[in-house]
Order: sequence, then structure tokens, then C-alpha cells
Amino acid sequence: MSCKLSIIVPVYKVESYLNRCIDSILQQTFTDFELILVDDGSPDNCGKICDDYSKIDHRIKIIHKENGGLSSARNAGISIASGEYITFVDSDDFLHKNMYEILFHYATKHSSDIVICDYLEVYEDNLNTTEINNFHFKEENFSNLDGLNSLYSDKGVQFVVAWNKLFKKQLFDNIRFEENKIHEDEFIAHRLIFNSSKIIYLPIKLYYYVQRKNSITGLPFNIKKLDLVKAYKDRVNFFKQINQPELKDKTEYYYISMFFQYYFKAKKELPNCYQDLKILKREFCTNIFSYMKNPYFKKKEKIAFFLFAIHSPLFEYLTQSKTK
Repeated sequence: MSCKLSIIVPVYKVESYLNRCIDSILQQTFTDFELILVDDGSPDNCGKICDDYSKIDHRIKIIHKENGGLSSARNAGISIASGEYITFVDSDDFLHKNMYEILFHYATKHSSDIVICDYLEVYEDNLNTTEINNFHFKEENFSNLDGLNSLYSDKGVQFVVAWNKLFKKQLFDNIRFEENKIHEDEFIAHRLIFNSSKIIYLPIKLYYYVQRKNSITGLPFNIKKLDLVKAYKDRVNFFKQINQPELKDKTEYYYISMFFQYYFKAKKELPNCYQDLKILKREFCTNIFSYMKNPYFKKKEKIAFFLFAIHSPLFEYLTQSKTK
């Protein structure tokens, strides 16, 4: 049976948070939805919790699958979604009770492809939230190119993350989340935005983003963190493909800054990462002449890029000497 909204919740090792998350969805003032709980091979009691909820609300669908990570779980949910719109919730977070009523209102009012709201960071040892009763605010309208440029604005995070949005289901006809990656939203945000003709941003904090000490983003630096560099490189290539040179140059500027930061951090802190860094450096060198034409880089920076390509230890020595 079709519905207006498919809510996809990947579930893995969150039994202490899952009830709060699901309850905040079932208590929404908007009711025409299906809730797809994807048990991603969780070794704790999450699977049973999901099954118990499915017995008390007919809108809940359960997928039990082998562990494949967040992107794999989201993709599994997308594959069975029947809603006109799709949205995602991380299973340790929770929602304002009016979130989907408000987002869906603006989705239908403007025939929007994406509707975005703001979010509030809350901490697991202090989950106090301010109850929002005043819903008077001015929505902001964006074209797809405006939205792509907003990736580099003060709303950058809001435009990247997947969980504060409603997406028209058709946006996922040929797009899926990159599996076996972290920073998965960075790989997909620009593609979804580009395929949207109308985007609405609502400056109101309706999604409660819980900060956990043991979350993936809170873990110490590891080799998977390099996925963020790869995501920006993918975005550079995407803007080349769609012939958007200004966005390509802007993305390239951020990519290079991140590349050097993560390259030398990995070299210093992670043993046995030689092959990963070798691949990253090869990709850097392959595109070095593109950096030479980029107006965002100064002449001395372009010279430094050549030095890194030719003799990275000397580049590292000189740059570290300047920072001491």
C-alpha cells in the first residue's frame, strides 16, 4: 500500500536509544507514513525491539539483514519504500513531534524535490530540548545550482546530511548511497541536489542530533576517515562531468586543503597505510594541471603542489618548518 512518506531507520547496536527514536516517529502529528526499520545484523536486542514495535503499529515494516553498514541499510530501505517522499532517521536521534507535518506541508505547497530543516545538537548526558511552539518563519527557495553552492555556505552541513530532509522518491531512481564508506552523505548530496528542480530550506530546528562518545564520527582518527577526501574528489569529478567549472574550482579548493590535512595526519598516525596514501597521491598528481588553472590557488601554492608531487618529504619538511 502506498503512502505519503517512507521513513527509513537503519538500526545497529543502539538498544539504549532505539525506543526513544521510534517513539518520536510514532508520535508525529503527520500520520500518513510507513516506518521501515532496517536491522543491520545488530548483535544486541535491537532486532527484537523492532519486531515488538511492528506488532503494535501496522505502519511498521522490518528488514532483518546481515551487517553491511549504514549505507547498505539505507539502500535496503529505499528498495522497498512506497512513499511519495523518502526520509532518513539515524536510530540514536529523535524528532520534534511536528517535524514531518511541517516538512510535508512545504513539500506539497511548493512541489519541492527536497525540503530541509535545521537541527539541534543534543548530548546523551543532557537531552534537554526547547519545545518549539512558534512556527512563524520564512522559508528559503533554492534552485539546484543555488543548492550546490550552499554546500560551501554557513548552511553547508544542513545541505549535506541526509536525515534532516524529505526527498522525492524519484530522486533515488538511479542513485544509492555509497556502501563500505563513512561520510556517506558527502558522496551523494551533490547528486541529489543537482537532480532537484526546487529545494526549500526551513530555518527551524526540528531534528535532534544526539552526540555520542562512541559514535562513528567520534572515534579516533583511522584509515576510514580518508573517505572524506575521496568524497570531495568524487564531487570534483562530478562537477567536471556536468560542466560546472566554477563549482569544480570551489570544490577543488576544499578538496586540496582536506587532502593535505588528512594525508599527513594518516602518514603520521596510522601504520600500514602506505598503499592508501600512494593511491591518494597518484590521484592528486594526475590532476595537478587542473590545480594550476584554478583561480582559488595562489602562485606559491601551485609551486608547492609541484614540490609535493616531485618530493613529498621535502614538501612536508618545508611546510612543517613554517608552522613551528
